[in-house]
Amino acid sequence: MMPPVQHSPALAYTSRRAKSAHKNNTERKGMKRIKKLRVKNFKKFADETFEFNDDINILVGDNECGKSSVLEAIELCLNYCHRGRPLSPEVMAELFNSACMEKYIKGDLSQTSLPELLIEAYVEGDPELKGNNNSEGADTQGISLKMLFNPELTPYYAPFATSGKVLTVPFELYKIEWMSFAWKPLAQVAKPIGCLFVDPTRLHPTMGRSRYINSIINASVDKHARPMLNLTYRHLKIEFNEKGDVKAINAQLNAANELSTKKLEIVADITPSGSWDSNLALAVDDISFAHIGKGEQNQIQIKVAIQNRAKDVDVVMLEEPENHLSHINLIQLVSYIEKKNAGKQIFLTTHSSYVLNKLSIEKLCLLSKKYEKLKNIDAGTIKTLKRLPGYDTLRLVLSQRVILVEGPSDELVLKKIYLAANGRLPEEDGIDIIVVRGIGFKVYLDIAKALKHSVRVVKDNDGDYQKNIVEWKKEDYDGCDFIECFSPENNDERSLEPALVAANGENVASLDILAKVMLSGKTYAGEYAACADLAGKRAFLTGWYLTDGGPKKKVDSAMRIFDTAETIKYPDYLKKAVSFGA
Repeated sequence: MMPPVQHSPALAYTSRRAKSAHKNNTERKGMKRIKKLRVKNFKKFADETFEFNDDINILVGDNECGKSSVLEAIELCLNYCHRGRPLSPEVMAELFNSACMEKYIKGDLSQTSLPELLIEAYVEGDPELKGNNNSEGADTQGISLKMLFNPELTPYYAPFATSGKVLTVPFELYKIEWMSFAWKPLAQVAKPIGCLFVDPTRLHPTMGRSRYINSIINASVDKHARPMLNLTYRHLKIEFNEKGDVKAINAQLNAANELSTKKLEIVADITPSGSWDSNLALAVDDISFAHIGKGEQNQIQIKVAIQNRAKDVDVVMLEEPENHLSHINLIQLVSYIEKKNAGKQIFLTTHSSYVLNKLSIEKLCLLSKKYEKLKNIDAGTIKTLKRLPGYDTLRLVLSQRVILVEGPSDELVLKKIYLAANGRLPEEDGIDIIVVRGIGFKVYLDIAKALKHSVRVVKDNDGDYQKNIVEWKKEDYDGCDFIECFSPENNDERSLEPALVAANGENVASLDILAKVMLSGKTYAGEYAACADLAGKRAFLTGWYLTDGGPKKKVDSAMRIFDTAETIKYPDYLKKAVSFGA
């Protein structure tokens, strides 16, 4: 039988530390920042280090990449909380990396092989946290959270390990250490860094709702006003007890003394445990906060968290602020975050390019095969995306194989080539073809350059291959071997349509097949058919897209190519661009 769990001395709440922390929080002038986070054996991370920006950190990545886990690690280390509740040994199995647990179970089961979980927050702004109690042995400021075997329970381990059937890690024999780098135990009543995690999924319709909403309320109410609010709230409850209707009910409640020989009354609880912050809830237009729309809930929680009056909060974490919001509401919310963060350090996860672009793409923190912080991004690109945030830059950031094209015509034809060769669309194989539209190639390629992500560019030579392709690539992207450019080398094949004509223009028969697909029936039977020879037909088909309505004609033709069952020939540069091998 397992013994009762013994908590580490690090969990002791010391009044001296609480008083000291209160004084520090009152007197501090600057805000505190997380410079770096190290996690070991935590969820999907075996051993990972994350460096952060001082102001805004936008965590992006595919599903299940660990964005939410990074926020949870920060909450654990700074708040000693897991999903809004005080940390306890019972949740350890949810937090430990599955690979390290499996390694222990399949190992020799020695006491030294028991896995340990470590989360370290390297911070600045609080000299009292400075010391060398960290994995680097550096003399710096920070907080350490460890979950490890409790050596005081060694006598209980041997019977467990030799039982013949070990299926899990004996977390009941573990302890939790929460300390500063200065080797001082920390306590929840005196947390050195104020941290608030805004996660709408925690708004549960039962008990959890009250706990979570009140954490939001507490963040927004000045601490000096709280005692008066509590006093006013207790007065209201006392007045309730004195109401004539309440006294009448109580007079009948135990009139015959059948329930008890003592006085029995219904009263409003006025004990300290019944304080205002554990009983009040938010209301919006007289509707309970839990019953308003999810989008409105999301906006209010985020705005309350980052408003100027939340003086005790240094770090605010937001889980996908775009959830449940219309585009206009998202615009308003992002503008609020941008203008009103009041010097706080903000961490947010998102799947929205708009959020990333508007808050500044230079704040991107990418969780992919490795953790990357976007650095050295062109200032002009940042400004462009802030002004025109509607471009889908996250597609470039997250895709492993990207092809950038000038317009939808190129996109449709490339998809057709891939579909004809493989029987499926390129996106089904993880190939993302992105139309650069109004902002051109530069913005996307500046991002790829900063991240060193492989990108293929399909670009018109516009009648001068040397200048517009060779020199363009050398001037702007010299040494960027991960950026490949595909374009027709023949200057006569200045764009997609002339290149298609050239590929199918060896004889009248093949060109007629292409023309029948690309042109409307009326144009094919009329103007095109009137051309006397191959040269005339080639000239007409090439010039057709230079006349009025050229862009629309190009898209219409590309759609017909995509839909056709006819076999047509495609330029080699397009086939190479969309061929990624096995």
